[in-house]
Amino acid sequence: MTVFDVFTGQPAIVAGHSSVDLPDTEYAKELADILNANDLKQRLSHGRFPGGFA
Repeated sequence: MTVFDVFTGQPAIVAGHSSVDLPDTEYAKELADILNANDLKQRLSHGRFPGGFA
């Protein structure tokens, strides 16, 4: 399994490592959930709200 960065289309990089050949689907899903939560937190802290809300 691989987790992709939706902005670049490339495998996500986590702590300097590519997210390619992950052990199983559940691991990949959990990693994607964490990365999405981190992205949302960063966007909110910079005043960029999801869905175009301001």
